Order: sequence, then C-alpha cells, then structure tokens
Amino acid sequence: MDIPAELVHDTQARFLNRRAQRTEQLERLNVRGLIETDSAARVEARLARLGVPMPDAHALVQGHEPLAQLTSRLPQDTRQNVERLLGANDLVGVAYLDLARAAARAVARVVLRDRRGRTTGYGTGWLCSPRLLITNNHVLTSPDDARTAAAEFDYELRPDGTLRDRVTLSLDPDTLFLTSEPLDYTIVAMGGDTAPFGWIPCFGGADRNVLGEALSIIQHPSGEPKQVALRENRLVDRLPDFLHYETDTAPGSSGSPVFNDAWEVVALHHSGVPRTDAQGRVLRRDGQPTAPGDSDSDIDWIANEGVRISRILEDLRARPDAAHPLISELLAAPRPPRPAPETAAGSPVPTLDGATLDLGELDLNALKADPDGRVTLPVTLTLRLKAPEGRPAPSRDRLYLDPADADATRAYYATLNADLNADATPRERFLALSELVTGTHARVLAYAPAEQLYPWVDVWPDGQLRSLYSAREHTPAELIAADRAAQARRDRLAAAEGLNADALEDALPYNCEHVVPQSWFAKRQPMRGDLHHLFACEPDCNSFRGNTPYFDFPDYGEAIRSDCGRREPGEFEPAHGQGAAARATLYFLLRYPGVIRQYAPRHLQTLLAWHAAHPPGDWERHRNAAIHAVQGNRNPLIDHPDWAATTDFTEGLGR
Repeated sequence: MDIPAELVHDTQARFLNRRAQRTEQLERLNVRGLIETDSAARVEARLARLGVPMPDAHALVQGHEPLAQLTSRLPQDTRQNVERLLGANDLVGVAYLDLARAAARAVARVVLRDRRGRTTGYGTGWLCSPRLLITNNHVLTSPDDARTAAAEFDYELRPDGTLRDRVTLSLDPDTLFLTSEPLDYTIVAMGGDTAPFGWIPCFGGADRNVLGEALSIIQHPSGEPKQVALRENRLVDRLPDFLHYETDTAPGSSGSPVFNDAWEVVALHHSGVPRTDAQGRVLRRDGQPTAPGDSDSDIDWIANEGVRISRILEDLRARPDAAHPLISELLAAPRPPRPAPETAAGSPVPTLDGATLDLGELDLNALKADPDGRVTLPVTLTLRLKAPEGRPAPSRDRLYLDPADADATRAYYATLNADLNADATPRERFLALSELVTGTHARVLAYAPAEQLYPWVDVWPDGQLRSLYSAREHTPAELIAADRAAQARRDRLAAAEGLNADALEDALPYNCEHVVPQSWFAKRQPMRGDLHHLFACEPDCNSFRGNTPYFDFPDYGEAIRSDCGRREPGEFEPAHGQGAAARATLYFLLRYPGVIRQYAPRHLQTLLAWHAAHPPGDWERHRNAAIHAVQGNRNPLIDHPDWAATTDFTEGLGR
C-alpha cells in the first residue's frame, strides 16, 4: 500500500532536522570506525551481547587492547561476529542463513480487502508472539480494517522459481487490537494455527544495535513474494522513537521487521525518506517531480525509518491493556524454538543443536541382523542445550519455569489446608501464612546481589535483567561486573582511608533495590539478604526513591516525572514494577511482622490495588521458584494471588 503523504512528510522532516548530527556520525564512522562513533557504554553492551566478556569489551572500546589480540582468544563464532560488527571481516557462517530462514517463516504478507472482499493493498507483518501479529498503524488503522484483512504465510518462491503453497490466516481483532498512530504500530490477535511459522520475540536494550551496524529486512515489497535485503542496510542515526538506516526497501514493505546480525528484531519498518529537488518537490527515479497518480514505487527513496522496538515495548508496558494475557505473553515471552529448516522440496528436516550419540564400546562382530536385515544398536542420546547469546545457560537442574515446580508448590502449601479453610478469619489467614513463610526460611543469605540475584533469580525469560522502576534492560554480566567493580573500589577505599563500609556503599551503591528500604530495618539480617524483596535497579532510580513509601498519584499520567517514577515529599510511585513491588512488600509484612512502621492501613490499599491491577507473570513465578530453591520459602501472593483479598495485612504493620 502507498505510504500516507503526511507520514512521509513527517519522516522527511525528522531526517532533515538531523542532517548535521548524521553527517558528523557518518564522517566518524567512515574515518574512525564504529567503536568511536556510538557511546562507549552501548558498544560495550553490544560486544557483551555477542559473547565478549565485559572486561575485554571495555578494554577494546577504551583502546587498551588491539582487536586482533582480543579476538585471538575468543571462540570462533564469537570472533567472527565481533569482526563482522566492527567491519574487519564480512564473512558469515552458513548457520547465519539458517537463522534468516527461521526468522523469515514468521513474516507474512498482509492482504487488505474491502467489505466486498476486493483487494485494496498490501503490507507486511510478522508474528511477535505465538498469537499476535504486528504491522504498521497505517496498514491496519482500525479493527474494521483487520476484520477484512488476512495474513499470508509462505508466499514466496521455491529454489526452482515456482510459488510455494501459501497459508492464509484470518485476523481476530475482537480478541485483541492495539494501535498507536504516533509510533505507527498495530498489534492484532491471529486466527488459526500459527505454530508452524514460529515467531520473532521483541526485546529492547542497548545491546541490540550500534551506529554503523549492518541491518537486514525481510519484506513483501509492493505485495510481491517474500524478499530479503541482506546486510545491505547500515544504521546511520538513532532518534528517541526511530532508527534511520540505508536500504533498498520498496513500498509495500510497511510493517517489515528490521534485524541486527544476530537476527534479533530492532525496528518496525514504516516509511522512507524521498529525494527532493531544490524546491522541495519529491522526485521520481527518473529525476522528474512526482505527479498525481504516481505510485510509491516510482519515488526515489534515499533512506528509511523504522520504529524502535524498545520504544514500542515501552509504550505497551504503559498502556492500560498491558495486563491483557496476550500482551503479557508478548512482553514476557522467551525466545521460541526455531522452526526446522527445509529441504529444496519443502519437507522439514529434524535437527538437534548440541546433540551427541554415545555408542559405547561396540563389539561389531556380535551385532546380528533381524530377518529384515536391520541391526539394532545400543544408543545413548545426550542433548546439550545451548542458550541464545546473552541468556544464562540452562542445566539439567536449572530450567526456566521448570514444570516440576508445580509439585513443589503444592507440597509447600499442603499443611495450610486446615488453617485456610472457608471459616478462617482474615487475621487467622495472616498468622497461618506468616508462620509458613517464617518457618520455611531455612537459609539466611548474605546481601550479595552479584552472586545471589543477577545471575539467575531476577532474570527475565529473554535472559535480561530489567530495572524494577524504569524497566531499563541490562545483561546479567553488565550488572555483575558493575557491582563487583564498585565493591573493589569500596574495599580499596576502606583499606586506604579507613572509611566506614556503610558510608562507602551509599557512595558506591549496588544496582539493587530493597523494596522495603534498608534504613527501615537498620540493615539487619535476615531482612537485608532476603531475595524476595530484592530487585535489579540502577542506583539513580534507587536514589530517586530513597526511603520513601509507595503512593498512587491520581494524576500520575499528567505529571512531570523521571524514567524511574514520580516522587513528592513522603510519597513515591514507580513508573514500572508496581505489582512486583507490592507483592514483595506484602511478603515482607508476612515474614517480618511489626518491622515496617512507615506504612499505615491506607498504604495497604495502594499495595493491594497494585497487586490486583498487575498480576504476576512468568518472571515473578520464576523468581519465586528460584528463591524457594535457595532460601526455602516462597511468596504466597505469587502462587495464590487471590489470597490477598482475604488476608488482614494490618497484622504485619508496626505499632
């Protein structure tokens, strides 16, 4: 479909307004290279994402170590990825094509129809979760547009030049339809079975792209069979909401996914920047000004713009619809299994990553064939699961949301049946739960977030950590390295200056938040190291909140606030994480009754309202299981959210 003229105008205006910054960035890219163009923190995060240890990434970016010396000790695939990012080697392994093929399966042609079923245009869309498709707002503006549209998967050419059999699925806007005109995205539920096509997860974070990095786009230009612009696109500018990049995308590519070299989606393509003459007239490819009736395919496009995925995720988390199960699934979903690659004939080929066959010590002379001539071998099949880059590697006893935790949960609450019967009073329920979480707290942990929290407990399904209040993303390695560096500085200063350890921690804090501030319990154990109320959180948000109680501002959405939230004297409302913070605080009241003296019953109403409005998802369920494994106790409000309404938490308040 043709891109709306006002959208092209706005895109062009943003592009022209950034001419000076873009020219400077391009000159730096061409002369000094990628490392000296983008911020050091972003380049270091991108290198760490590719598998470079953070100290090595820092040494390379700061110029303390040459690239060749660093890459010489990296694994081959990591070395190749780093050299490709930095322009030292453009070769890609053949597995790169497998990743591209898997990503392409989730991309569909969006066919637009009127109410009589006549085709009126085309766009591109892609599965961003198991049950949702994302495209542009200017492709699907309203639920009525979606009701008559369809998504066509596998509309592409085979190696012999013939078309594959396409799979047409309807859209289901009555189940979910979310759209944003400013960010030009629409998310709609799918009808039919999308499982054969996989899906492309949406992750934000500074480690997904850097200026100068090559990007790829999978698209249906002008409604044509699926095509790919492979590494022909260079990221040239980053705006708060958009990315600008060089590519040959054509009209009809609206709604296409834009990928980095790891085939992680970084933008939703939505518009181009046309070439204009001195009078500001848009030019065609033949150099003549456009005339009424000219198609977008006639225009001479010089650059393109995509909506940043991190910005779309931020917008989704702030919407009232964020609690919808399908949106929660999108925001918390782990990377899906890659669909199996296909042969030239299109039949699936089963594959196993990291699989080994152990044939043991075979006596070949002892093997005998059955009457059909078949020989049965004693085989042991061993599977080693390889985690995607940046995600903690699973092990045999470390599964994210291990199904066995359901049995552990039932066993944990088995003794409560008599105490939590229908006749129990709210006070009796509080006392029973308090006794349970206190009596099962078998291990007191030291306050050491780099060892206890970041590596596993607070990790989201995508392998990242998210700041509790701002939702900024970090890799576990990033926060572990930062906290250990701060600890080393604290130790040096303490040894050299004889300074107080508490004062040094205030000056060089951890990237960790106690939702019940440490000053409220004088940093005593076991409260200080209790993982149930510890969360990843940058020092600026930690400091911004201070030791202020939580509060719900009626006009929060209209007030000026920081990325961390809104604070006024004696009151703080976080921008994100209200539900998790509320449940952790209510747990604290159960586990340590009488300690919190800063809350009154009116504060409990805020916590209970946040708990109800933001129910626990997979991340909190994972946290609960992981903490149970190391501490021995659980947060009942994560396992049984409905118990909050029948429990009298005033019993936990200090008098």
